[in-house]
Amino acid sequence: MQPINREFKAVIQDMTHIYMGAQMSVSEAISFEDVPFKVKAIFNKYFSKPEDMDKNIGEIIGSVKTDDFTYQVLKQLKLKFKVGIYSDKNDKRQYKSMTLGPDEFIRLHNSEEEYFDEEIVFNKLALLAFST
Repeated sequence: MQPINREFKAVIQDMTHIYMGAQMSVSEAISFEDVPFKVKAIFNKYFSKPEDMDKNIGEIIGSVKTDDFTYQVLKQLKLKFKVGIYSDKNDKRQYKSMTLGPDEFIRLHNSEEEYFDEEIVFNKLALLAFST
């Protein structure tokens, strides 16, 4: 049995945001009990192509095209994406965490830059206003 890596696969909430680990697969997010039902419904409706169920959420969202309807969903939800970007500075490898909007996140996924998807941040007010 292979050990499960739970890093960046957690769901944490505060009063205004839901923080979801971007390394979760869509099937994990839908079956995880700490994920709010509305988030599960959004993933089920907009991100659950049968061939993508085992891909991680960050990878799926990063491959969205700006002319897709799913892109409009990302904008309406006001999603933010926390990523770690690797860089070389003074002959040392550095890891810098940044928070990006949907446009920058998709641009990063289409670039050659080395990065790691950490988490997806849902705004609860935008989620409340969103109707599936």
